[in-house]
Amino acid sequence: MNRSKHLIRFASAALLVFALAAAASAQVASVQGKVLLKRADGTTAPLPGATVKFYRTDIKGEYEAKSDKSGRYAYVGLPLVGTYTVVVSGPGAAPTYRVGFRAINNPENDAVLEPGDGRTLTLADVATLEAMKGKATPGSGVNVEEAKKKAAEIAAERKRVEAENARASEINAKLPEIMKAGNAAYAAKNFDEAVAKYEEGLSVDARQPNFLRNKTLALIERGRERYNAALKSKDAAGKEAGRADFKAATEAAEQAIAVNRETKGNGAAGGVGQANDNLPFLSARFDAYRLALQTSVQGIDNDAAAKAIEEYINAEPDQAKKDKAQSSLGDALFFAGKVDESVAKFREVLAKNPNNADAMYGLGISLAAKIRSDQNGLILEEDMPVITEARDMLKKYVSKVPDTEAKKEMAVQSVIDLDKTIAAQAGMKEQVQKEKSKTTRRKP
Repeated sequence: MNRSKHLIRFASAALLVFALAAAASAQVASVQGKVLLKRADGTTAPLPGATVKFYRTDIKGEYEAKSDKSGRYAYVGLPLVGTYTVVVSGPGAAPTYRVGFRAINNPENDAVLEPGDGRTLTLADVATLEAMKGKATPGSGVNVEEAKKKAAEIAAERKRVEAENARASEINAKLPEIMKAGNAAYAAKNFDEAVAKYEEGLSVDARQPNFLRNKTLALIERGRERYNAALKSKDAAGKEAGRADFKAATEAAEQAIAVNRETKGNGAAGGVGQANDNLPFLSARFDAYRLALQTSVQGIDNDAAAKAIEEYINAEPDQAKKDKAQSSLGDALFFAGKVDESVAKFREVLAKNPNNADAMYGLGISLAAKIRSDQNGLILEEDMPVITEARDMLKKYVSKVPDTEAKKEMAVQSVIDLDKTIAAQAGMKEQVQKEKSKTTRRKP
């Protein structure tokens, strides 16, 4: 049989559910601790009235807490995603600081201060102290040129931090509005505008997983719209445009998951409007691969598709959705050349739900791909039950789905082809037998 006749997959008509809620608030943490003052005898005592400042260094931000009479302080609502420089100062104490502080790793943050004049430190002071670590201090005979070089380095670092803070402020100001506009376009089914807006957000910050996920969803819907319209009009170019969107959706989905996992590992909130739940990302990627496989998109990594679909199935808590997705895993295995595994997967799905039309179609096509023939073009005798089951399964599929189902026409043609093949076997066998008889009679 010509295997290529049975490989086309068409997108289902089901609409993808998309949450268009307003951007979610960033995750926050409660940070607390105790500030102590070291006495002359080496013991420590609580330091009331101490100031604990959290300077956010990945973007601009400043937060402050005061210690009570027991020396304890607490700050509730510190953004979890940030990286901070913490400066602790207090009356009669020398200030101290800590760089690279992350709330997710340090919910308790104690400080012991040496006696001093009660002054505090600015971020610039901290940058200078960090640059001077391990170096000669002023008045110790330091080389003038070395001092100039060090000052230039500190100035350059300060300029870099200021530029990063300005960039972060720009991102914080722009992204929520861009996201809102993209979501509004998506809700209005203006998918060209939605894709453009999500890409605009990514041009501001390419590492925004929520923008990547929403771009995936918009590409899926635009591709579905293009592909279905092309089916009706028999427009080959329109089909290819739809396929291109499905392929782009798989790429955006893979990027979204990679960035989301990285930001989650760093304690970030996953970007604008994203609470960093893996499931929405896995679901979007599943839909992208499902449609790419069903429409025979070229250039898809079928092994990656199978792994992606299986990962979504394992993560999905809704059993009905899990079962439905199993058919797509069968598709992915089939296109990856794992025909026996795809047959097993479709049988597993049908054992749980005998009326799963997608599994009927997939099993019929997968069985048809297993049929072998000998050197005379005859189907091997042991494969005759396979071809019969393939035909019967596709017949069952045809009887179950409405005429509007895109794969029905292909299934009908496959049944016709399989019927012809089965019917032709008797005649072909008879012809082969005649040829063998002639050869036998010619022998002396």
